[in-house]
Amino acid sequence: MDQRSFDSRKLNVLLTVFAFICVTSVTLFGLACIFKQDKIESETNLISEILEKDKEIRALWVASVSNINFPSSNDLSSDELKKEINSIIETAKRNSMNTIVFQVRPASDALYKSDIFPSSSYLVKKQGQAFPEDTDILDYLIQSSHDKGIAVCAWVNPLRVTTSGTNTSVLAESNPARSNPEYTVSYNGALYYDPGNPEVRELITAGVREIAENYPVDAIVFDDYFYPYPVENMVFDDSISYIKHGNSLPLDQWRRSNVNSLIKESYTAINGKCYFGISPFGIWRNNDGSNGGSATKGLSAYDAIYCDALAWIEGGYIDFIAPQIYWEFEHSTAPYGELADWWDKQLSGTDIPLIISHAVYKIPAWQTSKEIRDQIEYARTKKSYIGSAFYGYSEISKNTEDICAVFKEIY
Repeated sequence: MDQRSFDSRKLNVLLTVFAFICVTSVTLFGLACIFKQDKIESETNLISEILEKDKEIRALWVASVSNINFPSSNDLSSDELKKEINSIIETAKRNSMNTIVFQVRPASDALYKSDIFPSSSYLVKKQGQAFPEDTDILDYLIQSSHDKGIAVCAWVNPLRVTTSGTNTSVLAESNPARSNPEYTVSYNGALYYDPGNPEVRELITAGVREIAENYPVDAIVFDDYFYPYPVENMVFDDSISYIKHGNSLPLDQWRRSNVNSLIKESYTAINGKCYFGISPFGIWRNNDGSNGGSATKGLSAYDAIYCDALAWIEGGYIDFIAPQIYWEFEHSTAPYGELADWWDKQLSGTDIPLIISHAVYKIPAWQTSKEIRDQIEYARTKKSYIGSAFYGYSEISKNTEDICAVFKEIY
């Protein structure tokens, strides 16, 4: 064997070992490379930097609707609001979290400065009033979080107008639902925007474009509320839009196409200024033997709220997906492991990664935080996984069932 042949073999071995290390790293660290940094215009986006440093997203959901997590009331001063923001950031840092998913538009309103939606009644006494001392809460959160290496995702509920009440005259004069009541549908004592109306979709996409253009958020995230969750013996009356825009499609197909269009149009509107993701209900469909759904028996997002997450994945108009797998391993109708496996399988071969949302808010009912630890460890074995997001901020801030010890151990 001459030296050139020997060197060639050594080179091949080294290349093989290097390839194995790369593949193993991708598997262990959740395909961080498929978060397409080259599509993002902002040089300050932290997500790729976080994935390189921590190898996974570790996110806290922070809800503003009904003052669940922030702010504690709608009559706080600027200093009090900032103090609460600082506390959220400190809680994130203390628990090794690197991302905050902050609800900026809970109900046709805004916790940021907007020319489209009025200020939120969860932040000010009356919807549409000026912010305390002109404080821009979202700007303060972003700057303060980024200073500590924490990414910020702007969480938008796209179609909810009110959580209760159907009288548009009580809304701020600047609220699009008040000036355009034809955009809305009354259902179960609340108001929703009708995604079957193309003008509604234009409104929602203009809203996400405004956030992406005016704030250096790292991502914009829609949650699981599109068409409202079904209530027995109640009808979501979108018949006017259906007659006008239905295009002879069956009603259920038309509604799914409306949601798909909203997602695609929002992705286009953001135009690479930040990432765009969805956190859908954890069950796409229950397997009926032929539809490819999961081995579950719960509510089907595809059929009940007209969300076809696989269409968004196939269409490539989301950057990541964060299904809400809010059940335990031993759940009788929707076991966590089955759903984690199912979502991972759907993302196989795509460039869309998986972030799993976990139900920290259920820890009091479970009476243990071990379930969350086991879920994170199991999620880390999934090839498409790049991180976890935790809904139930108050349980983390209160350290219910010693959940903070779990984060300290595992992170």
